[in-house]
Amino acid sequence: MNNFSLKTISLAILSMALLSSNVLAQESSDSLEMDVTFVGEREMVVKDALKLQSWPELRKLEAREREFSYRLLAKRMNVSPVWTMLEPVRLRVDAPLARLYRGYARAGFGLYNTPLLEISMTDLRSREGTWGFQASHFATEAPSDFVDDRFQDSDVGIWLSRFVGKERVDLTVNATRDNIVYYGDAVDRSGGSDTLLTLDTTNTFERYVSFGAEMGFKSHHRDSTSLNHEVKIGWSQLRDLSGTVENNFKGSFEASQFVGTEKFALTGSMDLDRIVMGSNNPDLSRTDAAIASLIPTATSYRGPLTVTAGAGMWIDADAQSRNDAGSTFHFYPKVEASIRVLRDVFIPYVSFDGGLEFNRFASIVDKNPFYYASPKSDMRTTSRSNDLELGMRGTLTKAISFQVYASSTKYEDFLYFVNNSSLDTMGSRFTEFYDTLKVRSLGGYLSMNLIKNLDIRLAGSIFDYDANGQTAAWNLPKTKWTMDLSYTILEKFYVDVSLTVSGARSSLSQIMPGTDAQPILQQGNDYFYQVKLPSYIDLNLGLEYRYNSRTSVWAKCSNVTNSDYRHWAGYQVQGIQALFGGSYAF
Repeated sequence: MNNFSLKTISLAILSMALLSSNVLAQESSDSLEMDVTFVGEREMVVKDALKLQSWPELRKLEAREREFSYRLLAKRMNVSPVWTMLEPVRLRVDAPLARLYRGYARAGFGLYNTPLLEISMTDLRSREGTWGFQASHFATEAPSDFVDDRFQDSDVGIWLSRFVGKERVDLTVNATRDNIVYYGDAVDRSGGSDTLLTLDTTNTFERYVSFGAEMGFKSHHRDSTSLNHEVKIGWSQLRDLSGTVENNFKGSFEASQFVGTEKFALTGSMDLDRIVMGSNNPDLSRTDAAIASLIPTATSYRGPLTVTAGAGMWIDADAQSRNDAGSTFHFYPKVEASIRVLRDVFIPYVSFDGGLEFNRFASIVDKNPFYYASPKSDMRTTSRSNDLELGMRGTLTKAISFQVYASSTKYEDFLYFVNNSSLDTMGSRFTEFYDTLKVRSLGGYLSMNLIKNLDIRLAGSIFDYDANGQTAAWNLPKTKWTMDLSYTILEKFYVDVSLTVSGARSSLSQIMPGTDAQPILQQGNDYFYQVKLPSYIDLNLGLEYRYNSRTSVWAKCSNVTNSDYRHWAGYQVQGIQALFGGSYAF
């Protein structure tokens, strides 16, 4: 091969190498502006740069949840406890209780020339026993300008309690003095409800003085399988200005013992009463009466279910008031059952019971202070039978508790009152009569403490009566609603409110309530009239300022609505009553 050919081939190879380097340089720098030096023969080639495109691609991800499973491996560890002795430490679990004082004194004065005095004294209590006494006095004027006498209520009592081994012995002695003013008369002079009648100032008041003592014995065994018992015996005497004297002797006992989950109990009572009217011949004005009872029961506790079954056996011995009929035996079955549901949130229950209610002179005066006792008074014993009650009670929360019930009860010899037209009573006093009465009722209550220091209790009942042919169930309302509220503000002010709403009633009177009144009943020469007693609202307010734990001042307002309603025919209550006073603990 000649030299020309070699040169030509070498030049060609060098040119290609340079061109390749130029192209690579253009692609790597991606630019057309460059300075290039060629040696030898060359061929210029110009073209656009080529750039490779590379775009990201989406990757599909799994959206389902991962499932994991674990398996516990048993591993035994040998632990050696190390004991460390600690010094005794005082724990303050609850806030300290309020300090106990030996006693307190209250005094006040209000409208209608009303003084109030009250004092109570006791020791500081110990495990050996305790003692104390209390006394009070309250007086007020009658809401009538024609009567100068005043209502008065005074009482004093002394009590002693002491432990003797497992036995607690209680002793109580008391005395009371009540002055009752007769200022009413069921005479309607305006065509509306009964109004007051001007009375002669003679025989316008009665004074009752009573004395009493009671002793009790009660066992306190920690072991429920031991025989526990409670025994009470007592005596009381009541006297009035007309010479009437009533002596009452009362005794009761209860013994109970657990055998396994069953509780067996036996209760009994004895009530003896003698009344002697103010007469020259006590044998002609003496009335004796007595009742006795014996009630065995057995109670079974089966989880949330509690069942009690027994029988009440009663003897009614009041020959004088029953026209020498002698003693009468009464038998009353006794059944109670309840079940706790959802940890006492709801407790349905049912009960069926009965018994005798002793109507003696003192108990009748407690029901109607304007009662007039005469040698003709029966003072019969009331029989309560077929007393059936169905209901439910419970605690919804710590702040709400409730009870609803429906009941039906039959009373034989139910105690009624009537305005008497005799010269002794002048129509302002009441005598009694008796008849059969059936009462059906629906009612309940609701207690709430939703806000701190605020307590509210609402209660109500609806009644339906079967008066055995009587025109009405005398002096008994068909509805009754109550509300009690108490609230403490800043631990210094205490407010309490009580409200009572009673339905309309009817009263029986031997006094013609109006010129157009027509008698509803005639017995011999006696005519009986119906007196309408309208419904009423009674609102009472109280406010107390507690300066400290010992001293406080208070104010009470009764009958805030200034209603002139009547509890008994002819007896209008006082209007608004304001009472102011103070208290001191020592």
